[in-house]
Formats: sequence, structure tokens, C-alpha cells
Amino acid sequence: LFISNDKVVNITAQNPVLFVVDTFIPHLTAAPEMLERIEQVVVIDHHRRSENCIKNTKIAYTETATSSTSELVTELLMYFGDELKISRIEAIALYCGILVDTKNFAVQVGVRTFEAAAYLRRWGADLVAVRQLFRTDFATEVAEAKAKATANMLPNGLIITKCPEAMPNIQVVAAQVADSMLRIEGVRVSIVVFQLTQNTVGVSARSAGDINVQLIMENFGGGGHQNVAGTQLKDGTVDDVYNQVLEYTNSFIEEFDGNESNTAEGR
Repeated sequence: LFISNDKVVNITAQNPVLFVVDTFIPHLTAAPEMLERIEQVVVIDHHRRSENCIKNTKIAYTETATSSTSELVTELLMYFGDELKISRIEAIALYCGILVDTKNFAVQVGVRTFEAAAYLRRWGADLVAVRQLFRTDFATEVAEAKAKATANMLPNGLIITKCPEAMPNIQVVAAQVADSMLRIEGVRVSIVVFQLTQNTVGVSARSAGDINVQLIMENFGGGGHQNVAGTQLKDGTVDDVYNQVLEYTNSFIEEFDGNESNTAEGR
């Protein structure tokens, strides 16, 4: 079902079509070099488009109101009716995508989300299998605990930390830490900085609702949604990125709170 980047770039085909899902940003794709090699590109995404987006797409299907790209893909499959059959593993994969983006149907959920989930259940999305896929190993639990233990919580509601070490699933670990820290009382924004690859630093950001972390991450070349966003930065250290994000987010929150205070006084 999945192949590595190395194998992708070596595939040859006549009139190929490249599908990009869950991002409009070229450098966030799994194989950015494919965007230069293939002319026919289709993008399916639920994030707001930023200035740094994939150009010259044949089709760009984007709906920011939906819960996830998995929901959009599922709806496309539903249009074909019973003529199109999907496998159990495909149904499980799409169901997992919806669960991740909605935090187990807790945020950004609409009627269409449940309709998509029901469709996937009919095609064999097994909840036991889904639960097994979301289990974490002991090393992951330890890494998450270390990241939370060293977090820096500021009076303005920002909590920020660094993942202590590189791991194969570090992006998942960072996202889970960011989600977990958001549940702490008084936290408005949670941010996790981590070493994604040897030359890339990742940032995972979450908001309790009032602060738009998408705008914060767009300043660093990333994007997402108001409550869930992230970015990847080349040629920088975790410490450097941590300090940059901390400084900018602090000033962003201060400006936001100042504007809110001025608005309240003017009423």
C-alpha cells in the first residue's frame, strides 16, 4: 500500500497523475521532487491555502470546513456508490485519518463527518483494529513524558517544549504531546519543537480556540487550521527554532490580547 520516496522517484509511467493530499505546501509533501517531474497534479486538502502553495494544479479540491482530508477522500468515494468497492485496510486507513484530525470526534466535526465514518464502517473499518494501530510503545510514552516534564509555561497561556531526542515516529510523538499539553488548565497555545530529520526541524502547534496558530505557523512557512497547525524548517537547530517560535508567539499573543482589550474598552 505504501512505498518509499526512493522508489517513487524511480517510477516511470506514461502521462502520470500525481495526487497530493492533506497539504498545499510543496516542501511538506513526501516527495517534493515529484512536483517538478509530473505535470498533471491533483490536490485534495482541507487546509487554508497560503502564498507558498503548489502551482498549476489540474484539479484543486479544497474545503476548509471539513474535518479532515480523509473525510474529503471518503466523500469522493461515496459519489461512486456501490460500483466502487474499497478494501478493509483502505477503510481503516481513512477512518484513522478522520479520528486523528477530529481528536476522536471531539473537534471540527459535522454531519458529513459522521456520514463518512458510517460509510467506512460499512466497508470494514474495524474499531478494534483502529485501536490497535493507535497503541504506542514504551519508548514513545517515555519520550512524551520527558517533553512534558521540561515544558515552559508562560503567564499568557503559552506552553512550549522540545522533544528530547530523535525517534522514528517523532512527528506523531510531538503531535500527541501538543494535544496533551493543551488539556492543562490555563493553556491557550501549546507548541512542540522537534528534530524531524537531520536537516529539518518540525513544529507542532495547538490552540484552545482564541489564538489562531495557523497564522503563527504561516510566519514560519507552514500552515494548518486555527486550532491545529505546524511547519517544517530547513537548516536550523532545534534550539534556534524554539527561540524564534517562542519570541514570535509571545509577541503574537500580546498583540492579540492588546487588540481584544482595546475592542472591549470601545464597546
